[in-house]
Amino acid sequence: MSTLPPDDILTLLRQDHEVVTKRFSELSAAGVEQRAGLFWKLTDELVRHEVAEEVVVYPVIRQHPDGAALADSCIHEQAAAEQRLAGMEKLDPTSSEFMVELLTLRTAVQQHATQEEVEVFPLLAKLSSETLVSLGENYTAAKAAAPNHPHPNAPDAPPGNTFVGPIVAMIDRIRDAAARV
Repeated sequence: MSTLPPDDILTLLRQDHEVVTKRFSELSAAGVEQRAGLFWKLTDELVRHEVAEEVVVYPVIRQHPDGAALADSCIHEQAAAEQRLAGMEKLDPTSSEFMVELLTLRTAVQQHATQEEVEVFPLLAKLSSETLVSLGENYTAAKAAAPNHPHPNAPDAPPGNTFVGPIVAMIDRIRDAAARV
């Protein structure tokens, strides 16, 4: 396969994995006074990434033999991470309980990313470069429109996630704007 442009889906997913790894490192090394802001950045990155994968990547994976089981497994892992994020939003970021939860979340997210890189990425790599770029464009758009807070009770598979996601994202934006006032 030739070198892919920087906006193909595989490049974008790898970049997201690197950003999330960096966010975890920053948060783990941060002083207590910085944790809340860094946790917000991590949450924003993780939730948008997960939602965009659910909308763009996993429907494509389902088209492969045994792809439905793989997509379901990945979505299940992401739902567990989202549940943990939602619980962590209620914790005091300066507490030891928060740091224990952070470590558990980090381990689960890293295992999930590894699974994607080993099992999902090779399936995507079989697609044409034009398709990979198109998926990258769709992924970028889905990520921009995605909620930025965890909503563990929202649907995480089509068609529910494509209808509910934009509404929840709008509510998140309003909530964030109100919190800044």
